[in-house]
Amino acid sequence: MIGQYPLSVYPPSAITLVKRFQIYTSSGGGSPVQDLQFHILGYEEVDRVGNGKQVTAEDDFTKIVRDFVLAPANIDHQTPAPDHPTPGTVPTQLDFVVRQPCCVILKLIGNYWEYTPNSLYVSTKHEYPDGKYRRPFPLLDNNGRIAAVGFFVEYVTPPQDRKTCDGLNLYVDFVHDNYRLPLIIDPTVENRGDGG
Repeated sequence: MIGQYPLSVYPPSAITLVKRFQIYTSSGGGSPVQDLQFHILGYEEVDRVGNGKQVTAEDDFTKIVRDFVLAPANIDHQTPAPDHPTPGTVPTQLDFVVRQPCCVILKLIGNYWEYTPNSLYVSTKHEYPDGKYRRPFPLLDNNGRIAAVGFFVEYVTPPQDRKTCDGLNLYVDFVHDNYRLPLIIDPTVENRGDGG
């Protein structure tokens, strides 16, 4: 559905938080493919350093998700780097921390890409046969582009285990006119730009 998540997808009753992330690209000015970096940044402070936005009677699940999908980007224009990091962002990984059960929304910033239609959208680096993650669902913007995906994290690893961060693969298409370039973005595989 345009501008909102599919109404057939509702959070489990125990989930009352929505953790919203923006994924964007940057380039140092060299060859775009050679120099392309991916970044992830929480939408607001509650997403960057907190557990996410609380679902309330006024801000229900549908409204929080819809408003985020349709909202303009909220990113610092200074590209994160080791010498000037942006709080809540990691320059070369698309990993993030989840401390409580929540709905995670991953939104692509920029109209030159979208999640690959009829794909996995997002997959984890490890298998969770016990249902830690529910299958992602697509979220369309007002132009019908799959601008974001959401999924539910039903339980988390105890913080003392320091394993609250799971790596993700993203299934996206770079789009230009009628051309599509499908990619699986695996941020733990270094792109050195030399074919290696």
